[in-house]
Amino acid sequence: MKTKLLTVLTTLSLGAGLIAAVNANPMQDEQRYCAANPVDCYCEYRGGAKVCFIK
Repeated sequence: MKTKLLTVLTTLSLGAGLIAAVNANPMQDEQRYCAANPVDCYCEYRGGAKVCFIK
C-alpha cells in the first residue's frame, strides 16, 4: 500500500512539473527570441523586470 501511494504521488508530481514546464516555455521562447532579435521586439519594464514582446 505504501509503495502504491508513493508511486501515485511521484506520478502526480512529475505530471505537475511537466505541465508547469509546458506553460512556461512560450514566454521564455519569446524572451530568447527578443534577446537575439531586438529589432523585431517591443520591450518594457514590469515590476523591475524587462519583458519583451514580438511586434
